[in-house]
Amino acid sequence: MSVRIDWKESYRTGNAQMDAQHLQWFNQVNDFLKAPDRDSRSIAAKNLYHFTRLHFREEDQLMQLTLYPVAREHTRRHNDTLVHMRLLLEQIAHDTVDMEKWRAFLLDLFLHHITDADLKLAAFVTSQKKAAKSRVGEMDAPWWTALTKGYADTARDTSPGPL
Repeated sequence: MSVRIDWKESYRTGNAQMDAQHLQWFNQVNDFLKAPDRDSRSIAAKNLYHFTRLHFREEDQLMQLTLYPVAREHTRRHNDTLVHMRLLLEQIAHDTVDMEKWRAFLLDLFLHHITDADLKLAAFVTSQKKAAKSRVGEMDAPWWTALTKGYADTARDTSPGPL
């Protein structure tokens, strides 16, 4: 059994901010999977949970800003994942965590959420940006840059925040 999940180019969405967060998220998952003991596993799981919340919050904001038509379903998936991750924290606290099941869950998250839902979101965001550029010519739409600036800025913020 491998204790890490290998990054694949198929996980790239083409959206630089989203891809940067996904790669960082991926590293957080592997930190959790390779944690050697309960204490380090607990710390890694909390860091993973906090980063996941940050990442999902940023994606949710991007969906709102771009009026993404399936935002409600995408956000529901985010919320379901966070419920599972809170369960993980509880299992670690009670020393009942099954690491192989969690590895499978996290791998499935990458295989299905990123390569399906996030690829669709990134494609939609790209299409919206292209449409905006075509309406104002070849210059970068200033409103688009201002609108998505908060997303790009917070994509670099990895502070864990409260639970």
